[in-house]
Amino acid sequence: MKTLALLLGALIIAIVAGTTFAQDEVKDVPKSWQATAVADGADLYMELCASCHGKGGRGDGPSAGELKKMVPDLTRLAAQNDGVFPRDDVEDSIAGASPVLSHGTAEMPIWGMVFENERPDRKMFERKALSNQRLYNLTEYLATLQAK
Repeated sequence: MKTLALLLGALIIAIVAGTTFAQDEVKDVPKSWQATAVADGADLYMELCASCHGKGGRGDGPSAGELKKMVPDLTRLAAQNDGVFPRDDVEDSIAGASPVLSHGTAEMPIWGMVFENERPDRKMFERKALSNQRLYNLTEYLATLQAK
């Protein structure tokens, strides 16, 4: 019994020490889930969108000139909607759920389907949840790009 108590005590100390060490190693981590969503959305944007929409979202990415249609300025979405960021429309557009003609063609992938198919090892409901989270994060980031 004494050995079990010593083992349990050592395990608790190791867990606490490991947790403290892990917290010390992680730097510059956003403090809230909202900030985390925006940070992840920024990473997704730079990886998936900036080549056409540009780093600042103004439609001036290095690949924009090669497309048939003019790439929209994503910083003006709220201004074009009476000052309100059209969150649902933006998310639907990214997911491929809106009737925007340029989406779903070779010019702009349907990111919702891409996100869902990234983890074929997961069950469908898990893939859908991960996809929805990525769509949300990307939309949250685009909301931060709106012109003042």
